Amino acid sequence: MPTLFNRTLLPEALGEFVLISDTHYALAGGVGMDEFPSRAQQSQRAAAALRWVAALEPDFVVHMGDVVQEYPESAGFASALDQALEQMAACGVQPRWVAGNHDLGDKPDPTMPTHPVTAKGLDAYHRRFGPSWYSFDYHDLHLVILNSQILNTGLPAEAEQKTWLEADLAARAQMRIAVFLHLPPYLHNPAEPHLGHYDNIGEPARTWLLKLLAVHQVDWLFAAHVHFSFCELAGALYYRTVPSTSFARPGLSHLFSSAPPPEQGRNDQPKLGFFLCRLRHNRLDIHLIRTAGAQDWGSGPRRLLTPATADLGGAPLGLTATHPLGWETEVPITFPSVVRQPVRNDYPLLACLELGAQALRCPWTDLDQSGDRLRFLRSQGVQVQATVLDDENTPYESILESHRDQVDTWEIQTPGEPWPSSSCLYLFKSYHRNLRLSLAPVIPGQQIAGKQHPRTRIGYRPDEVGQLDRQLQNADTWIEAALCRLDATAPWEDALAWREVSALTTMGRLDLLFELPGQSDQDDAVQAAEALFATALLPRARLFVEPFIDLDRTMDIGQGLLDPLCNPRPVFGVLRCLNALLERFRVPFAEATSVEGDGTTARLIQGPTRTLALLLPAAAGAAVPSTWEIAGLARLYRLADGTVEEIEADQLPEIALDQPSLVIVEN
Repeated sequence: MPTLFNRTLLPEALGEFVLISDTHYALAGGVGMDEFPSRAQQSQRAAAALRWVAALEPDFVVHMGDVVQEYPESAGFASALDQALEQMAACGVQPRWVAGNHDLGDKPDPTMPTHPVTAKGLDAYHRRFGPSWYSFDYHDLHLVILNSQILNTGLPAEAEQKTWLEADLAARAQMRIAVFLHLPPYLHNPAEPHLGHYDNIGEPARTWLLKLLAVHQVDWLFAAHVHFSFCELAGALYYRTVPSTSFARPGLSHLFSSAPPPEQGRNDQPKLGFFLCRLRHNRLDIHLIRTAGAQDWGSGPRRLLTPATADLGGAPLGLTATHPLGWETEVPITFPSVVRQPVRNDYPLLACLELGAQALRCPWTDLDQSGDRLRFLRSQGVQVQATVLDDENTPYESILESHRDQVDTWEIQTPGEPWPSSSCLYLFKSYHRNLRLSLAPVIPGQQIAGKQHPRTRIGYRPDEVGQLDRQLQNADTWIEAALCRLDATAPWEDALAWREVSALTTMGRLDLLFELPGQSDQDDAVQAAEALFATALLPRARLFVEPFIDLDRTMDIGQGLLDPLCNPRPVFGVLRCLNALLERFRVPFAEATSVEGDGTTARLIQGPTRTLALLLPAAAGAAVPSTWEIAGLARLYRLADGTVEEIEADQLPEIALDQPSLVIVEN
């Protein structure tokens, strides 16, 4: 099996395992194969994903259910199952099994589209796959596999599983515990309806299970079935659903303020993938491997695996929450459910973690409205920077004290002018020893070509920071950071100007706010890469990028890191990889230079031990500049694709670039 992945950025782990689900091998010529064009691609998508799983060489694989598209009472079920298992063996994957509804039968609800589990069907499953509930130990982790399909059936097996689970959890009180089952207990909240709801466990089994998990302080709960990503921190329980490798669920795309994805939402390929789980001494890192509907597992440059957010503590990337963190809706009454399904969009939250963002700016009102979402992010290593607009009526004491445990940094915004008011200065003097405080101006009147009305600038300019420093000195106070505006049209030059700002005595660091140009994927990728790279020139600086999601129905429109379906744009991949690389390969005492080539600009950060060169093509096919003095073996990272390959530095000018790329040479 070729090495398809590069792990050089990942810290050591006790071990690794993979969660893959809903592969839905589709029998050629099966009933309904023409209903959706992508149905004919499911088996090939599964094969590619399985090859990727095998290439990761995990210690074991858990298949979370729904091996085939057929279902137990269909004519082609046995043949489909035979072929699916042959495919897995040919791909080098021998998983541990979780029983799904397409493997065993639907939950016992008279509105379900197929029959519930029968004793005969359960016996057939056990003969083919082995026990449908069991557990095993892996280092200090106890893994529990449950059969969600027999809950509430009244079958003798249901009582057997309950008795076994209660004893099994009680016997592993000193271990970390992860539970795996196919059907989610709930999608939105534990009190949501279950009768007529295709996607959750019914009562009374749901309440019994959740109480049992809480009593035994289970750490992780993984479910599948919905072909969609949901997450929650329920007390101390980390709860998450595993995506499908084959297709998305159409009705759930009602969560997005956009036209539906192809095939009524079913062929939303960027959401397809599986999890690589890395067991650490103090946590479980979950890495989403996006398969995106690929049917060819291929070779080529290795895919770069980037660390979890908690391992990127010194990385410079932050985000601004221009949109709500998790908006909610109800899926209309439509097949396969006969009730409305309350759901929440967790994709922005999960994208923040996938990106490796170290901080999120959001209005302080989110602390009440989205407090559980922010708690989830903080539990994974993301710092929260809450913004407060300053005026004489702002109840600072109440806000700061009541939300002290929810916030890492408070950003006080001064409206109308760059300078803090006397009451604001008093606030800093009163709280700067107990809280991290940042300052940002909100200045209207910025003229923009082609716009009738002037726009508003958030963030300081270089000529304002010196005076701010003197004001804070006179007030005998100090702030953690000042938020500064980075020119999106010339981020490198602007960062160099910030680098020349004289030593500041009242500020811990300068943070930068960067607004994506937002007109094309190519421009966004290039400018954002340059901005993040330039941020590395400033000590401890953080770059806050906005908008996170496209703005497509506002006065000023622009693309974000995610499109309206919350799928990543190329700039997302660029920032994800570059952020991790800048954290890992720091260059102290750096010299900053530039080299212009035919269609490509190279920004260089050079230190005594290594050189980092960011290559920024103006258009696809541009050549690497040939007028630089770099020699030796280089690593070439194509940032949007997230791949890495080794190449001699003198061969770089022969490469045609189609995306921002980073070259690293150890001196």
